[in-house]
Amino acid sequence: MRKKNLSTIFKLALFFFIPLVYSQTPTIGLRYYDNAVSDGYTLFTPEVNQKVYLVNNCGEKINEWTFTELPGATCYLLENGTLLRAGKDLLEIRDWDNNVLWNYEMTLNGYNQHHDIEPLPNGNILCVLTDSYSSAEMIASGKDPLTVGLTMKLDKIIELKPIGTNDAEVVWEWKFMDHFIQDFDNTKLNYGNIIDHPELIDINYVDADVPNQSTDYTHVNAIDYHATLDQIMISARHLNEIYIIDHSTTTIEASGHTGGNSNLGGDILWRWGNPRVYKQGDITDQKLFLQHDSKWVESGYLDEGKITVFNNGGDGTNTFSSVHLIVPEIINNTYTKETSKFKPINFEWSWNGSIMGNTVKEVKKSGCHSLPNGNVIICETSLGQISEITKTGDVLWTYRNPTGQNISNQFDDLILYFNSIFRGEKYPPNYIGFTGKDVTPKGIIENENSISNNCNILSTIETAFETLKITNPVRHGILKFNKKVTFESIVIMDINGKQVYKTTHFSDDALNLNLKPGFYFIKLAKSGYFKTEKIIFN
Repeated sequence: MRKKNLSTIFKLALFFFIPLVYSQTPTIGLRYYDNAVSDGYTLFTPEVNQKVYLVNNCGEKINEWTFTELPGATCYLLENGTLLRAGKDLLEIRDWDNNVLWNYEMTLNGYNQHHDIEPLPNGNILCVLTDSYSSAEMIASGKDPLTVGLTMKLDKIIELKPIGTNDAEVVWEWKFMDHFIQDFDNTKLNYGNIIDHPELIDINYVDADVPNQSTDYTHVNAIDYHATLDQIMISARHLNEIYIIDHSTTTIEASGHTGGNSNLGGDILWRWGNPRVYKQGDITDQKLFLQHDSKWVESGYLDEGKITVFNNGGDGTNTFSSVHLIVPEIINNTYTKETSKFKPINFEWSWNGSIMGNTVKEVKKSGCHSLPNGNVIICETSLGQISEITKTGDVLWTYRNPTGQNISNQFDDLILYFNSIFRGEKYPPNYIGFTGKDVTPKGIIENENSISNNCNILSTIETAFETLKITNPVRHGILKFNKKVTFESIVIMDINGKQVYKTTHFSDDALNLNLKPGFYFIKLAKSGYFKTEKIIFN
């Protein structure tokens, strides 16, 4: 009986609570909007359905793609306006109208793709794959038998060249297995002094705080490409490091230690985040903790060439997550070190804090990237939430994926997991991929959103102000606008700030005035927006 009463009370509480929340901040869709937010469109893939969405700053859908399987796990809008998506099995390229242009069955062809892919300028695709080895194979490579499970997952990278509409060819490959060193078994070929070989990875490094390291040693979760350097960056979560390798090698050179632009073959050119892996420093030198989404800042952006990364474990206490900018140093095509550790010694910029009243703390997945003006996009996977912040930590925009498994209730915080997204990618409005595409807003995805509604009103007003022109100088006492306009008030002041004219509820394309020749200021007001201009009366 008591349980029944409690249930009734809970339902009544929800009944009274929901209307109250409805009048406050929406829990999905557009949750916060500041008109200082960067212009652009945000692309995201819900983890638990087959959709991909592109939305504008008002949370309105610009485009939508529908696939036949769940994501595995990310997608990119290419410069030709097509969408490249990794599914659980298929790699697919679709046009703006959702037509399949190319697909490739990864599993059927023996490739276990996971987490991330990277489109290349030549049309090929870099893929992160699981590379599995038996305990016997690992021990034969110098792995301590006490630190290996029955099988061990490493990672490898392949470059796929799409062929026709449903085929592909592997044109390049790189494996972790080819770049290990160890000081455990001196009978093996890769035996050596680890401290002397920062270009190699200690196969026996163990971190007690990393889960499943005995079976999933590297756990790469991100890949990126720098076209000018012809280099690849990967994030190895379970080693708490990010690596840069040479892509200019052949596959044979990539399996060895010479060749390519660096003449280091497939060895590590730069590594950062946890110098303990190559026996430099201690826990106080570790900067990254189970990180995700390392990438170079795009060419032409304010922070061009720097590296962004989402640091899941924050400072190692796992009480918060953080985002960072890192600036490696390259001299004569070589990444530099300081006291035997790869530079820089610390982050250039860091942020940790709260968004919408909640501390950013993501145990896994999630990401970040820089925008043209230096602002940063943050994706919180478990919330399905994407936000834009300034370098000073001001939150300008927050949007939460409103879709899940047949879920559209705007105020149900009990289903946060089902709103999850792997990442969110924001593209500036002048991104070449939008050329010739219909970017007309097509309404919000969820049923109702008061912030989106207000955003649309303000955006419309802001646009109207931007396109408004006043004939200047004013002749014959007639102030003319370039179109019919509506304002809540019009105030005119002389150069001393004295009000000489005011009207309210104005709607016309011209205003008759009786003012002496001279300089004046006109202030136009509508829905909280103001525009002030200097005018001359002849």
